[in-house]
Amino acid sequence: MNNDERNMAAEVLKAMAHPIRLGVIEVLADGERTITELYEELGCSQSMMSQQLKILCQQQLVVIRKEGTQKYCSLRNRDFLKVFSCMHTHLRKYLNFKD
Repeated sequence: MNNDERNMAAEVLKAMAHPIRLGVIEVLADGERTITELYEELGCSQSMMSQQLKILCQQQLVVIRKEGTQKYCSLRNRDFLKVFSCMHTHLRKYLNFKD
């Protein structure tokens, strides 16, 4: 990576660096959800979810579409889930985190 790419990568990783945002990406691994489903499943307020989704959208990690009165959220790039696999392995192997 060149310097610009490293800076951009750091911004994307910063966008993930929050438990709710990580939860959003993890839940969306199973497919599209409404925003209501996301905040109910992750146990946060609607306004908190809105703030977190804005950050994820800014870094092109998720996409939101509107259908009628509902807003649906999905992953923009499913390949990004490989980061989760690496993180899970790291937690279990090196930080003694158990499932």
